[in-house]
Amino acid sequence: MSTDIGVLHESQQLGTQVREILRPTTWSEALKLYEASPNALPVAGATDLLLDLSRTANTGDSGVTLLDLWGLQDCSQITVSDNDVVVGCGVTHNQIISSPNLDSALDILRMACLEIGSPQLRNRATVVGNIVTASPANDTISALVALNASVLMESVQGKREIPISEFFAGFRQTVLAQSELVRSIRIPRWNPHTVGTWFKVGNRNAQAISVVHAGIVLEFDDATSLITRADVAIGSVSETISLSKSLREYLVGRELNAETSAAAAHVVASEISPIDDIRATAVYRTAVTETAVRRAFLSLSEFSTPQSEVAPLLGWVANRPTPPQPNLVTTTEVACTVNGSGVAAQIANNATLLEWLRANASTGTKEGCAEGECGACTVLLNGAAVTSCLVPTAQADGSSVVTVEGLADASGLHPVQQRFLDEFAVQCGFCTPGFLVAAAALCDENNSPSADEIRVGLSGNLCRCTGYYSIIEALSGSSTSRDSS
Repeated sequence: MSTDIGVLHESQQLGTQVREILRPTTWSEALKLYEASPNALPVAGATDLLLDLSRTANTGDSGVTLLDLWGLQDCSQITVSDNDVVVGCGVTHNQIISSPNLDSALDILRMACLEIGSPQLRNRATVVGNIVTASPANDTISALVALNASVLMESVQGKREIPISEFFAGFRQTVLAQSELVRSIRIPRWNPHTVGTWFKVGNRNAQAISVVHAGIVLEFDDATSLITRADVAIGSVSETISLSKSLREYLVGRELNAETSAAAAHVVASEISPIDDIRATAVYRTAVTETAVRRAFLSLSEFSTPQSEVAPLLGWVANRPTPPQPNLVTTTEVACTVNGSGVAAQIANNATLLEWLRANASTGTKEGCAEGECGACTVLLNGAAVTSCLVPTAQADGSSVVTVEGLADASGLHPVQQRFLDEFAVQCGFCTPGFLVAAAALCDENNSPSADEIRVGLSGNLCRCTGYYSIIEALSGSSTSRDSS
């Protein structure tokens, strides 16, 4: 922290600016662009990258170049074959959640995806992005390590594939070589005698970084019911996530029961060397890990994988518009349909869709945290609810955007708006635009959501006035979708 007179505090300094956005139309073109511009930053959902840029002070250089992979259709596919499931680098968490019955192996990945941020964030954030940022707190990593997944990487020089447990070189470090991109993740399919689960312990039910998370996969002998495979990966307790060799040695050849579950949990707790941080002490992490692992093993003693729930998706759709322009710079004019009307304006210094909307179209869309945590800036982007503070302006080019101003039409208020008025589900009103847009997406998806579905659907929106009770009441008990009004 600077104490010099006239020198800005780090929190007052501008973040690193985006100078140029490269827009390949094919994967092979992306590899060539990355080879020619090795300092470019690859981006898909952008939810982590934009945060990193905003938190990195601008050093006075001309800014950074982004290599935008979001619009590559062949990268946003989930492919199922006889032996494996391949998840492309553009596949989002909500895409995994909304794709049940692909394979039992994906059930525990789906459990982990449900814990990533909020519905708005899951509409943008990708599974590959979660592993490339390489934080041991990233929830999908423990699921993928336990699943014995592998990472497929490519550059113009060639391809390679390695086990995901070997992909991490340290805290937020990977083995990706220069100009090398992750193309996909390969997950082996299970046989009928394989079960698994995933759990997380956090300080709150949503938008919480893990205190500990873990993926567990067990395989049993059909004749004896003895364990033949035991892969357990624990996250948020060390610099990287890897499989527990001690636990595997203990469990293989044993029967899964209350006694072995307790002993196995003790092995795990004895093996980890957790840290003290703002979320939990090392002592607490050790104790909660042992308890949670024991309970997880007991849940698997019925030889079944717990079914992961299907949460509200808030408008997620598979199709992504083809980018109308190739490469963009700050002087490039982007055009969107905002609330039914065309709006065109330069990107300028508006790195995020939120900034661009407020400068050119919609002052009703609010900036609360600028980190995707509060939901005040929620808009519908091509029908999907997103936090506009984490969407690069360039990725909205050619898209349809609906803000709070666009919910009402010639016939009157959107039913959700009317219900908010009827139940007085507002106080200061700052968070209300984001709540209304998210609630409209929720109720268009499910016109009679339960209280639990409302809580999950609006988990990405924070309010500091109403205590949420009136908001839940506004969306409960009567039809609130446009189609039913």
